[in-house]
Amino acid sequence: MPNRPTLARVLALPENRSALVAIQDLLFTLTEPSRRSCADPLFLHGPSGCGKTFLVSALAEELASCGICVFKMSANDFAAESDIGAAKQADLLIVEDLQHLPLRSVDSFIRLIDERGHFERPTIFSALVGPGRLQHRGTPYPQRLTSRLGAGLVVALDPLQAPSRRRLLKSLAEETKMAIAPDILNWFATHLTGGGRQLQGAIRQFKALQRLQTKPLRLADIRAHFRTPLEAGALTVQRIAERVSGYFHVAPKRLQSARRSRDVLLPRQVSMYLARQLTDLSLQKIGKFFGRRDHKTVHHACLKIEEVIKTDAVLSGAVRQMRAELA
Repeated sequence: MPNRPTLARVLALPENRSALVAIQDLLFTLTEPSRRSCADPLFLHGPSGCGKTFLVSALAEELASCGICVFKMSANDFAAESDIGAAKQADLLIVEDLQHLPLRSVDSFIRLIDERGHFERPTIFSALVGPGRLQHRGTPYPQRLTSRLGAGLVVALDPLQAPSRRRLLKSLAEETKMAIAPDILNWFATHLTGGGRQLQGAIRQFKALQRLQTKPLRLADIRAHFRTPLEAGALTVQRIAERVSGYFHVAPKRLQSARRSRDVLLPRQVSMYLARQLTDLSLQKIGKFFGRRDHKTVHHACLKIEEVIKTDAVLSGAVRQMRAELA
């Protein structure tokens, strides 16, 4: 019996293991003569940098090498008629960034899903959040769409944690035949939290720097080289407020105002909570940013959000999502 195709270049990590199993199952379904059934559609969701694109791209490359027709597109480009035709006929359709699907395209998109389901042609969707929380510019997608998206297998990918980042860095270094000292790998894994693309970039930069040196790079060299970009990308209360404002669709400046209406109060409290969780700033400094409020107000806001997310699944998921994206 011939060997089954595998996604050998994809590293199995705790954060992506379930998604990798689902992708591998789909690979078997499309390449084995028996064509055994699999969960369809497959919906992958997680914050930027968790590896969704890497997984589906690896699958597409493997299938293409086997002569399987794969069509890969962004949801934002769905309106193009030429893309719709190709999407209908492909053996596998991959639609990324579903949160960008234009609302005017929802009905056409539903017809596409139904047609592919009728002919048992599998589809993979990816997005930042799960089907039930999808929205486009503040407007939730209709239930007739989200119910179809969640009808198969929905799998969450988590942000990479430090041990997994180290394993991935080591694997990337080995692929490029680079010898990187353990202390440098540990430093990268601890300080580079932007996801797989940032880690790949770090390995490329390391390789370029090493070519300019006659001696092996030391940790001090790496710290000096990466200090400026890391400081530029350091998390600030401003960044937190902008991210939270974007989710709640309010202007960031309104969070610093004296307003106490619910449309401003809740995002302000969430911003304070995340600032307390993700920065080393004191309650006083956080309060100063949000309209010169005192430390008691910030403390109350943090306690309030901690209580609400215990019972409000939607807000709890939103806070987890924003925290993962900001961290």
